[in-house]
Amino acid sequence: MQYSERTHSLVNISQYLPGVTIPNEIIDNVRLLKDNNEGAFELFVVNQFDENTHYFDFKKHLGRKDVYPKINWVTREELAEVSNAFDVSITSSLDSKSAMQAKVTAIIKHAVELRASDIHFRIDATYFQVSFRIDGIKRPMKMFGDSAENGKLLLNALYNSMCTEQSTSSLSATESSDARMKEEFVSEFGLSTGRFASRPGNSETLLAVVRLITKRKQQLELEELGLTKKQVSAIRRALSKPSGAIFSSGPTGHGKSTLSQCMAESVTRDDSGINLLTVEDPIESPIKGAVQTPLILADRSDRELMAKAWGKAISNLMRLDPDFIYIGEVRDSTSATGVIEAAQTGHNVITTIHTSHPIDILQRLRRFGVDQDLLTDATLITCLIGLRLTALLCPHCKRSYEENKGEIEEELRELIDKHTQSHNAFLINEAGCEHCDGTGIKGRTGVFEVIETDYSFMSLYEQKGKFAAWKYWRDNGGETLCENITQLINQGKVDPVIAHKRICNLDRDEKFNE
Repeated sequence: MQYSERTHSLVNISQYLPGVTIPNEIIDNVRLLKDNNEGAFELFVVNQFDENTHYFDFKKHLGRKDVYPKINWVTREELAEVSNAFDVSITSSLDSKSAMQAKVTAIIKHAVELRASDIHFRIDATYFQVSFRIDGIKRPMKMFGDSAENGKLLLNALYNSMCTEQSTSSLSATESSDARMKEEFVSEFGLSTGRFASRPGNSETLLAVVRLITKRKQQLELEELGLTKKQVSAIRRALSKPSGAIFSSGPTGHGKSTLSQCMAESVTRDDSGINLLTVEDPIESPIKGAVQTPLILADRSDRELMAKAWGKAISNLMRLDPDFIYIGEVRDSTSATGVIEAAQTGHNVITTIHTSHPIDILQRLRRFGVDQDLLTDATLITCLIGLRLTALLCPHCKRSYEENKGEIEEELRELIDKHTQSHNAFLINEAGCEHCDGTGIKGRTGVFEVIETDYSFMSLYEQKGKFAAWKYWRDNGGETLCENITQLINQGKVDPVIAHKRICNLDRDEKFNE
């Protein structure tokens, strides 16, 4: 029998038939495969199992989903060959599954202890490796390395038994998968969930990443995030306006949700009578004083259904007499127009969006179909925030820039010398020390650019474009992302090379003004 993960997917029957109790007899005697190209199903059944009543019930359940597979009668040895072709033993005992779950939780526990934001799992032809992203840097965890076969068993156990809201019926070597970890497996580590994503590569490679979503244990003040006093004042003014939308932008994992949660909590803390409602996917940390609701959606693999769910959720929130609305993310035209409509009807909105710089938020909204006259209305869009998280140098082992600048390429060295107080700058010590666990890094902080909009800013944007509007904002006292990261470099807290390559080009402001 010629079946492989390249041509077929082994269907997880329990997940394919939610709400149906699958008896052990079915698990031991049946395999359901799906052709990856044609979508046709094939059922492999042990000889003489057709007389079992569980088999008849199982076929009825498939029929209710309009699935009438081709039946292949096989010996038990042939059924085992089908299972082995997918490197997963469906007939394995509960003890084996529990052992794999225990390995996953041990990895998560260690990741949390090291303050990791993401766990990377990689399977290649012969080996399995695990890495953690700590303080923005991906680091290998050799103690969890294993064979490719055991890695596949571990990832299948993670996806099939420890996750919910799976986008595919089983973990596949030919298509990407998304899911969310069940809270019961992560809550003891202070997490609300873990976002699972996988994607196959070539030569039997599979990459899976779990983003760890931490429950904040205490309320944070805006000042604790790395915002300057002037930036905090701008945000508080925007929050105090009668209506309008505040957008936060930045790369994934750089603190957009944390900033939004802090803004929401500052609102409810200042006025306990505020009715602040959220829709999040998923709900991450508790927001004190808010009514938090999840995005209600059965199939997250369908983008059209996802867009409709966001639109329906926003419309529903507006009928619940809100003062403030918190939208987890603007990701399509439906959610974009919904946020602007909420602001237009007199509501305050806090939300996030993906752009490189805050000045690009308006352009992104335009591509999502927001009308130009609404796009440049400073009463509707009141604040544009850009943010990054940057690694902080270990104060015990950081190296003087002036003493080690010769190791840096000439072009970058010229930029550092021109745009920073190089005599105060320090470089990372790649070897690290006992104080930073050999990483050279000790924590992270936020770096921000907060644009409080007004009539002149929006008018310039509409008539002369984003660079003219940005220059007006900067000339009137705006603090740029580049200025803030440069200040941290001058304080000896951030490596200028890392800052230039990962946070903001040191000459960005100069180029923006050209």
